[in-house]
Amino acid sequence: MRYPCQFLLHSLCLLALASCSSPTASAPAYPQNPAVSDALGHPRDTTTFYFPAADSLHAKYLPKSKWPEVRYNTDVRLSNCAYELQFASYTLTYFDAPVLSNYYLGTDTYRFLWLRSFHRPVLLTLRKTPIGATLRTQLLDKSPCFVHVDVFPPTQLLQTASPAESAQAIRRYNEAMADPEFQKEVAEGKRRAAQVKSEESTVLITPAQWEQFQALVKDSNFNSLPACQPDPGVLDGADWLLESHQPTSYHMVSRHSPDKSDSFRAACEYLIDLSSVRNEERY
Repeated sequence: MRYPCQFLLHSLCLLALASCSSPTASAPAYPQNPAVSDALGHPRDTTTFYFPAADSLHAKYLPKSKWPEVRYNTDVRLSNCAYELQFASYTLTYFDAPVLSNYYLGTDTYRFLWLRSFHRPVLLTLRKTPIGATLRTQLLDKSPCFVHVDVFPPTQLLQTASPAESAQAIRRYNEAMADPEFQKEVAEGKRRAAQVKSEESTVLITPAQWEQFQALVKDSNFNSLPACQPDPGVLDGADWLLESHQPTSYHMVSRHSPDKSDSFRAACEYLIDLSSVRNEERY
């Protein structure tokens, strides 16, 4: 969010102050909304939306008031990225990650969130300071979703069920309740995801590696890419979400299972290659 200047003189004063102050104090590209996070990036709570609200939409999106009478779930005009970004935000709280879109936090940062349908969530954070750059790798031991695992209770059988059907339902229910593996699955579904501290790592990034990543970001036209590009009708796969956090700009791009030839994917994969999760399955 940018706040319009009311007077030319006031604008010139702000620009003069910005040029002499620290990066933390001058962040015209950041909304600095205390309802979202504090100046250190701590989210308000676990329901905090980590991204600019406008990033949920795309150029072809139609508001519900303009939806056609005949609709298909593969029509990109009817889809947005709100759910994906809400889930990404929720996942970031499990990593104890700061909000990067609300305040400039004083360090140039790129952050890659990798959410795969069948594998553990991964967070890679590339930070550059005056003394050098580092890449931090974090993992969760499971998806932060809570999964309800149940077996059909006999009490919900239709009254028209035969005695044989009732007996079979009761037998299956009792077997499930007595099955240690089933009970383990139920407990796992209710368990809160946790960070895998034993697999967390931080590596030094050389100036050459930093420049190579910057070149890949530039080649992908990252700053010009729309944040949201929904893929309606597709359930499985992976969300690749990259954030850029700079003194005067913030940008985020999220894509669902980008093609191997995609230059945006190439930039993200370079971070993966530099990290301790380089051997994880990619899709």
